[in-house]
Amino acid sequence: MKPILLVRRFGLAAGLAAIHFAGAATTTELPELDFDSLVMIQRQPLNPTHVYTYHVEGLRKGGGLEIMSLDGAKPRQLVDASEGVILDCQVSYDGTRILFSWKRSMDQPFGIWSIGTDGSGLTPIVVHESNNMNACWLPDGGIAFLSDRKPAFAYCWTSTSPVVYRAEGDGSQVTRLSANYLTDFTPSVMCDGRILFSRWEYVDRPAIPIQSLWAMNPDGTMLSGIFGNRVLGPATFMEAREIPGMPGKILCVLTSHNGPCRGAIGLLDPEKGGNAQEAIRNLTPEIPIGTVDDPRRGNGMRGPYESPVPLDDRHFLVSRAGTLQLRDYEGRLELTLREPENDMGFYSAQPLRPRPLPRSTAVSRLDPEAPPTAEVLLHDVTIGLGDAVEPGEVKRIAVVQEMEKDIRSETSQRQFGFQFPVVSCGATYAPKRVWGFADVEEDGSAHFVVPADLPLYFLPLDAEGRAVQRMRTFTHFRPGERQSCIGCHADRNYVSPGARSLKASIASSRPAEPLTEPDWGSEDGFSFARVVQPVLDRHCVECHDGDNDPDLSGDRTDYFNVAYENLARRGTQAEHGGDARGGMEGFGKNPFTSWIPTFNGCESNILKVEPKTWGSPASPLADLIIAGHPDKDGRKRLQMTQAERQRILMWIDLNVPFYGTSQSRQPELRGCRQIVPENLHKVLDEVAARRGFELPQTFFIRLDRPERNPFLAIPLAKGDFQTTADSDYQRILACFKDVQEQLEDRIDVDYRTVIQAQNE
Repeated sequence: MKPILLVRRFGLAAGLAAIHFAGAATTTELPELDFDSLVMIQRQPLNPTHVYTYHVEGLRKGGGLEIMSLDGAKPRQLVDASEGVILDCQVSYDGTRILFSWKRSMDQPFGIWSIGTDGSGLTPIVVHESNNMNACWLPDGGIAFLSDRKPAFAYCWTSTSPVVYRAEGDGSQVTRLSANYLTDFTPSVMCDGRILFSRWEYVDRPAIPIQSLWAMNPDGTMLSGIFGNRVLGPATFMEAREIPGMPGKILCVLTSHNGPCRGAIGLLDPEKGGNAQEAIRNLTPEIPIGTVDDPRRGNGMRGPYESPVPLDDRHFLVSRAGTLQLRDYEGRLELTLREPENDMGFYSAQPLRPRPLPRSTAVSRLDPEAPPTAEVLLHDVTIGLGDAVEPGEVKRIAVVQEMEKDIRSETSQRQFGFQFPVVSCGATYAPKRVWGFADVEEDGSAHFVVPADLPLYFLPLDAEGRAVQRMRTFTHFRPGERQSCIGCHADRNYVSPGARSLKASIASSRPAEPLTEPDWGSEDGFSFARVVQPVLDRHCVECHDGDNDPDLSGDRTDYFNVAYENLARRGTQAEHGGDARGGMEGFGKNPFTSWIPTFNGCESNILKVEPKTWGSPASPLADLIIAGHPDKDGRKRLQMTQAERQRILMWIDLNVPFYGTSQSRQPELRGCRQIVPENLHKVLDEVAARRGFELPQTFFIRLDRPERNPFLAIPLAKGDFQTTADSDYQRILACFKDVQEQLEDRIDVDYRTVIQAQNE
């Protein structure tokens, strides 16, 4: 018989409990606690494929919301979830109501509900056609929660991407707080009133890490990193809560990127370093968690723990494979409170008791009538750049938006790693939008206006327009927010104690300047075909149109165009669509541009944050165009304007995007983009087999001017295809008959084109 364990309390101060194992009683010490009952969820274990898909995958119906008394009385069910599932819950500050996420039936989305602790007043708070879950009470009476109501999908998967919202306690005035374009997880409220949450992102980094911890005020202002934004292992920090009586210390789940949201339990002390190994204490040491610089163990860890809830500075509750446990911060198991019943485990257990309200930072100081912009004051851009960047070298700041993927597509169409739709050849996953440039004063300061409620990052540019450093994370600003930062440091969220004693900067004495719009415009995503190719057509194609290597023509190919194939994809693992032939060192090794590979297996490049490591400072193409492409006698062959050079340099520093949108009108294609003429490969194979020679090919297929493909070159070796009248030549060429019509449907220019096409 499987033992069912009950706990009986004999007075809160006595510290004794009688524990019954299948009828046999023993007595053990029970820590002194200030509550006598718990609320918890009974449900099946969740088994999603990734930590960010727990709201849409691996869900099974059954269970409910219930209260368990520590005096041994029979548990009391408050909500029956037998036809659906309850995800999580939280007790109100006064201990009288419970907020919970409920999928009432398996064909409905999650909604947020509340109920009195006595079982009365079951009330829908946020019920919508979207998923709304992971709610927590705010000290001003409102709630923070996750919602996927804004169309956004994981770049590398099919799931929606919920982010942090807030609402009044009755569910009114729903407001988006987070500008994340991927997924936020499991918000909670810290003792200073800030919202603590996990955030998934990958600004020019591979997709597996990082799910780190962030915080913001309850109005979304003052977004800041808390822990782990450059930690490779563990890959994910989630279900994080600040520990009462231990200010700044955080209890959370340490787990992988792939697989269920279970793992080890960690106690974090960010004061020891925002990415430091010594800041992580594993409270479940039987589960190895790896090291902060090793992505292999970090994404391969598995463990049974979830739903940690700190009680005080001594103990916490946690679910271990559905078994409810009381543990201490030394890693010791104090007591097993309840074991699974009929395969239903117990999760999100927490005391039914009042708790202190957080401090007054919950009060919003935003002007509701403010325009959709914010101000940024940068004190000295050189702080944190080290000796690689000279004082005064940075002249401008580029303000860049990461754009979301707002359509659902299927993983079976992925290409260049996990891109679908394809945006680049294995570099950036996200389309980019350059909002403009801000001037940097001679002392390194800048003061400028940015758009609000968007995921933004900054690139410091030298006099030539090269990005000497890259942020590789994003921030956001609420309308009317004014925020300052110290410098362009690689670890942007963690500043040395003495840095705040800086003298007043030049930029701080003047109003914030509007951004200078790029000459290609700021309304659309950055498209290679729209922004870069015209410069190549004007200055390069006359010589580099097939006769001289590289070919820089704008002829469209199966995925991109010829110039992009050569300047970004050629010579890299991306030639093979992103497989591992040649080893990881082969990724991103193009002879003309240095870009950050984002294929799975390249995670360690996240730690390469030294200035001038990536992009235009390390790209031969950038050196060539800045030098004017001199001939053997040193005479410049290029007379590009500064604006034209900026287009090419910015493309490199945006991590070589080709498409300016994640939209596609052809989701059935490979990568949602690839156009291969019907029967082409079949005809090529048949011709080669019959005529007894191998037709030459390359890693792309030219769709415009198809006669320039190697397999249609005249003359071919061995005396074949001497003229275009050759019948087999004509058979191959005929395969391209309808390709121009297909190209009309492939959106490769800008976002507005897609919107216009959708509205027609």
